[in-house]
Amino acid sequence: MRRPFYKLHKNVLLKVAGFNSIHVFIKIGIGAIMSKILAEYVGAAGMGILGNLRNFTQGLFTFSVLGLENGLVKNTAEFQQEPAQLKKVFGTAWVWSICASIVAAVVIFFAASWLDQKLIATEVDFSILFKVLACSLPFYVVFVFITSLMQGLEWYKKFIILNIIISLLVFGASAILVYQYNLSGALYSLALVPFLQSIAAVAFWLFQGEKTIKLKELLHFYFDKKASRQLLKYSIMALVSALLIPLVNILVRDQVRVEVSDEAAGWWEAVVRISGYYMLFVTSLISLYVLPSLSKDNSHKNYRATIWNFYKTILPLVIVGLIAIYFSRDLIISILFTTEFDASSGLFKWQLLGDFIKIITTVMAFRFIAMNDLRRYLIAEVWSIASFYLLALYLIPAYQEEGVVMAYLGNYLFYLLLLLVILRKELFSKEIPV
Repeated sequence: MRRPFYKLHKNVLLKVAGFNSIHVFIKIGIGAIMSKILAEYVGAAGMGILGNLRNFTQGLFTFSVLGLENGLVKNTAEFQQEPAQLKKVFGTAWVWSICASIVAAVVIFFAASWLDQKLIATEVDFSILFKVLACSLPFYVVFVFITSLMQGLEWYKKFIILNIIISLLVFGASAILVYQYNLSGALYSLALVPFLQSIAAVAFWLFQGEKTIKLKELLHFYFDKKASRQLLKYSIMALVSALLIPLVNILVRDQVRVEVSDEAAGWWEAVVRISGYYMLFVTSLISLYVLPSLSKDNSHKNYRATIWNFYKTILPLVIVGLIAIYFSRDLIISILFTTEFDASSGLFKWQLLGDFIKIITTVMAFRFIAMNDLRRYLIAEVWSIASFYLLALYLIPAYQEEGVVMAYLGNYLFYLLLLLVILRKELFSKEIPV
């Protein structure tokens, strides 16, 4: 009788999932309240505009750290017993990231009016918003470096506690701004997030992590050619995704606005927001558990064992959760949004199926990041992004707003087939390289 409980106790993934679920439930609760506030004070059309800015900031923030987050996690996991090497990697990454964030900040600052016209395009002038966003970029770099270090050191509890604190801070600030200033408040709240993240992360590290590694020893200027070459691959991987995915999402959303309506773009954004809440549970687990595990041992055997353990432990929970969400979708919409969003109910089946396939493929594709395999990563990622865009171009005119989520599902089915081909040796070969 004790053996199953012993196995449960020893299952690291279940432990991480347990800690992580606390953060996810808090995030979902906060997100539910925020979605209701946005629906009331911003509306469907405003949600579409907010989605555009959200996509833009995702790409911008990733560029500001040159997409080095996964590389820092991988190197921390690999060199946590070699502090000298770890300092070289972090020092080199710090040089590149600070330079990139300053360059990006200058460009965004002086292109503020143009960006306002292209991304927001309302009667209100939001150029100051983009200038605030520009100033926030170096702060985001600090936040990413601290959280990457925590993930690589496998400080699961501390990482999750920090994220809970940040979620509560961001929610409080955002709720006040939206309540007071409606759409303007919602947009400015996105620009203020990096400031809150960095302040919380630095304070948390000084209290919890400074005894292990002094922050000033890692966030310093140091340049190592070998570390630069290694980090460059991670940078290219992340930047391709961070720049192309938001760009394609903006183009697709604009097509929905033209082919269907501004409200339809808001319906899609509502479904994407709901998807983001429950997908947070899985994607954060992948970063916390899968990447460090694959980084420490790159053998085929460990790869298969890691992804199989993830699938058999997490996928049953995911299936139950997705089914529950589908059958309660109308209730979820009524709780989170207003009657203006009722039409988004028809988008759920395609989105949920697409999310399920996305979880499977994301775990598989982390092999490329753990191995620093730039060639195969780019092939898979460009294939995925291109297939979504082309499918959306074809399906939106034919199926209106449903065409977007149909394209989302079709994209991940094609992506799964491609991964089965290019990862066939790791997945199916009996040979285990030494």
